[in-house]
Amino acid sequence: MKVKQELLKLLSPQTSSDEDRLKIANNDPLAPPLEPADALTALFVLGYDKVASVAEAAKKSIEAYPAHSVIEALNKRLDPLVIKKAVTLHRDNEAVLIMAALNPGADDDTLRVIAETGPEELLEMFIEEKEMLRKKPFLAGAVKKNPLAGDALKKRVDSAVSSPEAEAPAGEEVKKDEPALTSPGAHRDEQNIYKLVQSLSMAQKVKYALCGNKSARELLIKDRNKMVAYAVLKNPGITDDEVLRVVMTKGTPDDVLRHIARNKEWIKSYNIRLGVVTNPKTPLTISIKMLDFLYEKDLAKLAKSKNVPSVLASSARKKIESKAKK
Repeated sequence: MKVKQELLKLLSPQTSSDEDRLKIANNDPLAPPLEPADALTALFVLGYDKVASVAEAAKKSIEAYPAHSVIEALNKRLDPLVIKKAVTLHRDNEAVLIMAALNPGADDDTLRVIAETGPEELLEMFIEEKEMLRKKPFLAGAVKKNPLAGDALKKRVDSAVSSPEAEAPAGEEVKKDEPALTSPGAHRDEQNIYKLVQSLSMAQKVKYALCGNKSARELLIKDRNKMVAYAVLKNPGITDDEVLRVVMTKGTPDDVLRHIARNKEWIKSYNIRLGVVTNPKTPLTISIKMLDFLYEKDLAKLAKSKNVPSVLASSARKKIESKAKK
């Protein structure tokens, strides 16, 4: 595998001591500071170190390496073997799988595994990325093998592959440079972020939704494509306050509200729970079920509200009457 020269000096027995490599393998605070991409690569390489104590420490550290740092690492081009290791260790983390699939260093074998076993949201992304399907013809078959791929989705795969948009003139290939939305300049100028986002493909939007800063998240959560909005909700940096703003916004799509309602950690917040219930776009099956977890004063407001479906208001009244009888 390829390792950049500066990092190799820290990892090679010829240029570093066993003690120094052990510090890196243990994520020791005294070890040289490394960005997530370099740190993940270092742990992978040291997992094969000839010194048993170094190799063992590195293997334990890479297994314990936090998912949010893996996502940040995958925002940079990584060696195919490192990406494959990340997928193996975090196969149940949708955000990691999406970032791995979008990493330019991912090899065909890793992409095939992700397409055949990944979540439905990832399958949607592959379908949207016609250029990717054109460059990697095997992906269409891999997506169709996925147990989550229903007949309708399989038809969409066939349609995407046969679409004229998926074909490019021979010898021509357009490469887009992906702007760094997390750069300090982009953070200071939200208008620049807006302009940049308009030029991104769906896959690029998903990528930045997963690892972008607050300004990027606030813009991308409003994207028409639900895949992008879902990705924002998986961003490790998203806060409860941001989620609360989403549920309090009347224009938030029902799919996004349903997604938030399924998150046990967010629903622990009473304000978020109340926001989900009172949003008129929330599916009734979800909002009615959550009435059991609201304070009586809020049930009373819902019972009189004209801004929620009549069925929900009626259910709130029945809850109040039932409590009164008890």
